[in-house]
Amino acid sequence: MSKSKPLREALKKRFYPFAQSRGFVRGKATSMFTPFERLVDGKIQFFEIQWDKSHRPRFVINFGEYPSSEKTDAKQPMASGRLQRWRGGSYRTWFQISKPWGETLRTLKWSYEPDEVAIHLVECFAELEVWWSSKEEGQHVYIWGKSIN
Repeated sequence: MSKSKPLREALKKRFYPFAQSRGFVRGKATSMFTPFERLVDGKIQFFEIQWDKSHRPRFVINFGEYPSSEKTDAKQPMASGRLQRWRGGSYRTWFQISKPWGETLRTLKWSYEPDEVAIHLVECFAELEVWWSSKEEGQHVYIWGKSIN
């Protein structure tokens, strides 16, 4: 059994229905990526859950948008970025079961329950909604491609 299976199941139970209630449609998933997209004001807003390639219980949300008039096989995001538990480039910034060291010392627990991670993702997702509407970056949002418009 994959180490990430309980976390994947928690996202299916708690996060997928939340995303679908926000108008997102889930696409065909692979072992590493689960895509979602929706059409808003002539733009396709998308995100994908990117799972750890070694099947450890962690993931990051890649997101962006592109004009709905573009061919689907040549999607070029106008801007894109990541939603993660905090900004930075290491795997520690990904949403995951392992707690940050400071929190481990404070709580005396090494890890979160899978449902806690899913709930945290739902809470952080509001920052993506803000970014899609105003392009304002929140504390969990990192942008790597800037709009040319």
